[in-house]
Amino acid sequence: MNILVVNDDGYQADGLGILVRALSPFGNVYVSAPKDHQSAKSHAITIRSRIETFLTDPIFGSQGTLVVDGTPADATRLGLKVFNVDFDLVVSGINYGQNIATDIFYSGTVAAAMEAKILGVDAIAISAHNTRLPYLYDETIKLMDEILESKIYQGSGILNINFPKDTFARPKGVKITNQGLRLQHAEFVKSERPDIFHIKSSIISYQEHPESDVVAFEEGYVSITPLQLDRTDYAKIKAIMQEE
Repeated sequence: MNILVVNDDGYQADGLGILVRALSPFGNVYVSAPKDHQSAKSHAITIRSRIETFLTDPIFGSQGTLVVDGTPADATRLGLKVFNVDFDLVVSGINYGQNIATDIFYSGTVAAAMEAKILGVDAIAISAHNTRLPYLYDETIKLMDEILESKIYQGSGILNINFPKDTFARPKGVKITNQGLRLQHAEFVKSERPDIFHIKSSIISYQEHPESDVVAFEEGYVSITPLQLDRTDYAKIKAIMQEE
């Protein structure tokens, strides 16, 4: 099995190294990662400027490591192109910080996986509230073994996986979840200069569905949320058609 590992935290991120080592028993692992930290870049791609790339010393467990001076989606595109390999799977992560609920719309980690699926390769995004959790390596191997054996990563969309809220206790288990409602609210606050703002963040919580990724995250479970490329609101189409 040929696996491309990508991320949005940059090629020197701890979570990337953990993921590469965890995936290496399952096949030939290659890495394509941004040169610098690219969190919250969502699905941005570079279209009007050149993208510098270079090969660096392979991350331990990988066959080759490509560094991309671009966005997470750029890293996916170039990784699939530069390596002379037919990839079976792209895995994005392990992101430092959870990507649950509406986080997915801003997440470079999720977007890098989505870009792979757009290009026809099955993909998984993995995030953790803290990539320094002592159990993360072992639990990632265990989780990926189950996912690869069951082949639940195959299909029309991607899997978005999140390890639970920061705790040194191992996860209670794994839940298949839906996308939650929680919002990351950004308040723009003026600095000493009236033309410069800084962002003050907060979380807006809602009554969540018991099977949501938010509830799983808070209760200590790994969440696996299937996400699809098709954003069409079919219920809305049906409602509109019935009104006509």
